[in-house]
Amino acid sequence: MKTSRNKAAALRVPRRWRTPPPLTRGAESLEGMEILREVGGEVGVLLWQAYRNVMFWSTTDEGERGHLFSPRAGERRRAELDDARVPAELAGALDAVAAMLAAPDGTGGSDVADACTAIARWAEEQGHMNTALAYTQAASVASPRNARLALAVGQLARRRAELARAETWFRHTIMVARQIGDWEAYSRAYIALGNMFVARGNFPGAHRMHIKALRAARRKGMPQIQGMALHDLFVIADETGRDEQAEEYARQAFRAYGPTHPSLPSLAHDVAYFWMQRGHFQRAMEVFHALEAHLSTPRERLVLISNLARAAAGVSNRDLFRRAWTQVYRLSKESELQTVVPNALLELAFGAASLSEWDRAEQAGQESLELAQKFGQGKTRFRAEALLDSIRSGRAAQERVTVGRASPKGDALATDFVRSLGGMPAGAGV
Repeated sequence: MKTSRNKAAALRVPRRWRTPPPLTRGAESLEGMEILREVGGEVGVLLWQAYRNVMFWSTTDEGERGHLFSPRAGERRRAELDDARVPAELAGALDAVAAMLAAPDGTGGSDVADACTAIARWAEEQGHMNTALAYTQAASVASPRNARLALAVGQLARRRAELARAETWFRHTIMVARQIGDWEAYSRAYIALGNMFVARGNFPGAHRMHIKALRAARRKGMPQIQGMALHDLFVIADETGRDEQAEEYARQAFRAYGPTHPSLPSLAHDVAYFWMQRGHFQRAMEVFHALEAHLSTPRERLVLISNLARAAAGVSNRDLFRRAWTQVYRLSKESELQTVVPNALLELAFGAASLSEWDRAEQAGQESLELAQKFGQGKTRFRAEALLDSIRSGRAAQERVTVGRASPKGDALATDFVRSLGGMPAGAGV
């Protein structure tokens, strides 16, 4: 029986992976038009021309490239570059495109891709994100067997909120990466797809994507990717109410990352919040305290201090709660933090309610509700309304939490977080 199965496996035709071609255009009416609008001037025109040249060259069969451009196209382009005020960072890359015009059948795809990548890097540094996306895409089309470039296109499209385009490039990355054996790009593309599914609320689909990433990372010995996939699986399990599985994924993510990984503070913060939501305030507070040395931005500090305030209230530490209250209100006046303020104030409101400080609870809850309405934050608005209704109707104004059984494994994981964070250099953000 075993022999027959082996023979059947040997005779099986290998599966051919096919996906639809990735989207290469957004809403623009003319390919590359966003480059002209974004960069402008003579440099914008040169970049637009170079982009169109590269896309034309890349989508033409290799045997037919010899006569794509006129005999003196490269010479004329170099003259245009000499006459224009081209930034030094672009000079070499645009000259490489001119060389492609001069010898289209003698130019390699990797050389063209390198030139496009250099232009994309300059564009991103200048804040020209449409141009960065266009040239990263051009690099990928010029070097179609490079899965990392395809992944970068998907990532940039996602940052630009071109979600349909991003998804096609992530799926294209998976196909190319599987063909060439680039298992890191393969796993990262599955993680990216899973996170897009989470944003849509498709948790079963997200779970499948992250499991695929995790399996590949385990097979190929990539602990960092394992940690990323497990961290995201923890989030999915949390969102879908599978508490025991969530905590197990958190433990596995900690082991995969190791005690010094730069992503450890982010994981620790997410797990501590998960514990706080389930009434394990002491455990959460200890981890939040350990995270204070690892803040790198005011935004992170506001989120963390508001969570620390609520955890402190949960263990009846009024002094710590009130100090944190003052810090949150001071930080909440910063203009660049306004979209984070509604949820931060809501955490204060729940903390005040758990201490029966009703005036504080109603103040913070009302301000949270008004700001959540202003910024269209539906989940925060719903929670704030429920809290305020509870306060004003005279019932115990405590958010309904299910206090889980205090598990030794959870306590051990909290201890591991605190010990690891204490041994890491200060400044790693959450």
